[in-house]
Amino acid sequence: MKLLMLFLLCSLPVAANTLSSEKRKNGPLIQKALSPVQIYLQESSAVFYDNKTYKNFVYGTVVSADGLVLTKASEIEDTEDYLIRIGTKKYRSFKVVATDSTWDLALVKVEASGLLPVDLTGNSEVTQGTWVVSNGSSERMFRRPRPGIISANKREIPGGSPAVLGVQFQFKDEKLKVRDVTKESGAEKAGVKKGDVILRVDGKDIVDDKTLIEYLGGKEPGELIKLGILRGTKELELEVELMARHKLFGGPQSRNDQMSGEFSERRASFPMVLQHETMLSARSVGGPLFTFEGRFLGMNIAAANRVESFAIPVEDLCKVLAQLKLSAGIE
Repeated sequence: MKLLMLFLLCSLPVAANTLSSEKRKNGPLIQKALSPVQIYLQESSAVFYDNKTYKNFVYGTVVSADGLVLTKASEIEDTEDYLIRIGTKKYRSFKVVATDSTWDLALVKVEASGLLPVDLTGNSEVTQGTWVVSNGSSERMFRRPRPGIISANKREIPGGSPAVLGVQFQFKDEKLKVRDVTKESGAEKAGVKKGDVILRVDGKDIVDDKTLIEYLGGKEPGELIKLGILRGTKELELEVELMARHKLFGGPQSRNDQMSGEFSERRASFPMVLQHETMLSARSVGGPLFTFEGRFLGMNIAAANRVESFAIPVEDLCKVLAQLKLSAGIE
């Protein structure tokens, strides 16, 4: 199959306007070459659909026959009304039972049985240049495979999105005053207002802006803090949920980013990834990554840009799945 795929891709015309539809990546020739591995995508990946628009917004990876599915946590947290399709069957009865912010994973329990999970007993050891297959576009009854190649050695992806209050402040006259409050931030939702003076965080006195920044540096998005403020002559204590910086302000974009289209909001700060050159988008991560022989290598966790995608290696996925199941009380 590798030789056939290489022949088909190398035989594609260079000029875009001469590329025949049958030889495009989603054309019949390429799809026929990928058909042996398509069954794995069909049965072992889940598709999450927005129940209002009925458009898929992320994929999932089936990890147990009785309905456990892993998906990208940050892509489902803002969508409340959705359904899941596995194979050709739709499911409306499911629940998010555990999450892991370090890996950006959510464990979903679907009320299902007899599913075909991915093989978690293998390994992700492959050489650079190895052909791989992920979910491409999804029709209602059909998972369309998308090819790519392993393009780098496994490695950590540093960076991340720090936790923020969602306020701008200034230190003046030995007081830390709120200068502005960001819309839709945890601070705004908690009732923090312009002109408030920040006195304490979780009972710790805040003497200047450096003290507050250092304290928040040890927190994670989603954590709740107790914020003691002075408003006029009245002291108040507000509970504020911290948010990821990129959720409020976006992230820095390079020229490559601007050309990339719909990349994942969370695409950094992963302990270990397998990088491959597959043109995925934020809507097509969350599903499994296979070799052409159908060997499960890991779960796609981020579309980094127009040519780089990241997958959690199967070895690491097994470890975090065990922790998620423990947290959810699942044996």
